[in-house]
Amino acid sequence: MAVTLFTIQKAGESTTWDVRQLLESDIEWTTDIDFSAGELKFKLVEVDEGFTPKSGDIVRFKWDNKPVFKGRIFKFDYDGSEVFSVTAYDSLRYFKNQDSLVWPVSTISQRFTKVAKLAGVKYRVVNGSNHKLAAEVCDSKSYFDMLKDSFKSTQRATNVKHFLFDNYGTVELRKTPFKNIDYYIGDKSEMTNFSYSRSIDDSANIVRVVRTDKKKKQTSTSTAKASTKEDPKNTKFVTQTVSHPNSVKKWGRLQVVEKAKDKANTAQMKQKAKDILKSKGKQAHTLKISTFATLSMIPGNYYPVKIKSLKDIGVGTKYMMITKATHKFTSTTETADLEMKVRW
Repeated sequence: MAVTLFTIQKAGESTTWDVRQLLESDIEWTTDIDFSAGELKFKLVEVDEGFTPKSGDIVRFKWDNKPVFKGRIFKFDYDGSEVFSVTAYDSLRYFKNQDSLVWPVSTISQRFTKVAKLAGVKYRVVNGSNHKLAAEVCDSKSYFDMLKDSFKSTQRATNVKHFLFDNYGTVELRKTPFKNIDYYIGDKSEMTNFSYSRSIDDSANIVRVVRTDKKKKQTSTSTAKASTKEDPKNTKFVTQTVSHPNSVKKWGRLQVVEKAKDKANTAQMKQKAKDILKSKGKQAHTLKISTFATLSMIPGNYYPVKIKSLKDIGVGTKYMMITKATHKFTSTTETADLEMKVRW
């Protein structure tokens, strides 16, 4: 295994520098499913040949002739040891651009296509959705934030999670699982360490959806509880709703409040509360693994995980989704620190 391509090209110029011999340290590549640009960090030794990395320079990196990263330099530091510490981002960095848009009734495929064009990046819809989202106004928001809200609404309605990934310069709209990998990660599969956690920090067992009635100057509420009789005129308090009968007893009251659309009716508000409760009424199970790696260990892919110590605490062999991956490339090896969400 080896770095087979590592070049830097000046923006708008044909001159390309092969900098493999200038790499001073390991290469670190980080990707995240949670609306974040892919990041490449590396160090270069200064040479007296007229080459200096500059903001906007295009970086291309291949490992064993397989494409890994294509993006632009956004930052570099230079110190007394005459070494450049460089940070480059892939095309998803341009989804941090802010804008003001009015969305008509449309799908996430259509919204993704529009913002990708506005961001000026190459794009491809790999896994789209036909679910129609309500019209809305997005004022002074980043493209990431606009899509985050649309993706969340689509997931609540369809139970399908979509995400963005930069595939060597082309931003792709994908869904999970993107790929199910057959070979497992675990005790006898080059794993070097792991840590596991369960959390209810972001969980909820009571959901309150609120709509402000401007004409009557009062607030009406709807709670996702089948046994609660709706009465919009008396909505000062919300009856608790749990994800299962013992949730509040086990965890205490975990309540979230979301605003409804101005014209949302009681049925729509109630359905929204149910959708939110469905997604938030459970524990988060997170697994972090350090392992010798392959390039398929990227966010959105599912791997079977087999760790005896986890089985001892009730987590058997399961397919788990990679949510974040930090790959480190040396001259001959590739390792990764993976964050995985347990399918529970």
